[in-house]
Amino acid sequence: MAADGVDSGMVARAHRGQPGTNLGRRLDRSLDAAILDAALEGLAEQGYDRMSMDDLASRAKVGKAAIYRRWPSKAAVVAEAIDHWRRGRGPLEPPNTGTLHGDIEALAGLVPDFNEADLSTIKVIVGVATAAMHNPVLAAALDDLALAAPRQIFKSVLDHAVARGEISAGRDLTLVPDVALGLNILRVMTGRPVDRVYVRRVLEDVILPLATAPATT
Repeated sequence: MAADGVDSGMVARAHRGQPGTNLGRRLDRSLDAAILDAALEGLAEQGYDRMSMDDLASRAKVGKAAIYRRWPSKAAVVAEAIDHWRRGRGPLEPPNTGTLHGDIEALAGLVPDFNEADLSTIKVIVGVATAAMHNPVLAAALDDLALAAPRQIFKSVLDHAVARGEISAGRDLTLVPDVALGLNILRVMTGRPVDRVYVRRVLEDVILPLATAPATT
């Protein structure tokens, strides 16, 4: 259950028109990518507050009704657009090399070389996160669609390490993924690149020592 009683799982299902809703069975999904790419373009040029559904429809060359049949609100389509971008850029499966250090190295190696357009979109995500502070539906959607996947990747890597005995079984690791994500967001907010060098420093100098510290009594 997300903030203000919003169920993020329900938000995700509504956003994507998944089977099980009345939307998922009737839509031509070939238009989705054009709409989501147009949303990212609009956010980069206008920001979340200024971008309208009319502008989005014009950019995507579709009727506004086509957008509303897929997503119930601007918050919903924006959250899905961010997830659309992330799925094409970030690792989707957690590494399992046999050691925690190897997994950390593998995660750092999977970081893409972001070009200027990618960095612009990352800044858009940070801007949307600011808007989400005042919009519980957008906040729930961002958490479920944009942050859940990288958080789960970190969790899986840590769970593997616990199973191998590299991390004490009694450790509470629930905040560790958010530490890594938060440092990356802070980096973007201060106008610096989130590249492989930086990610490796975060993982090796912060996350690895934090995760492997002895459990406290």
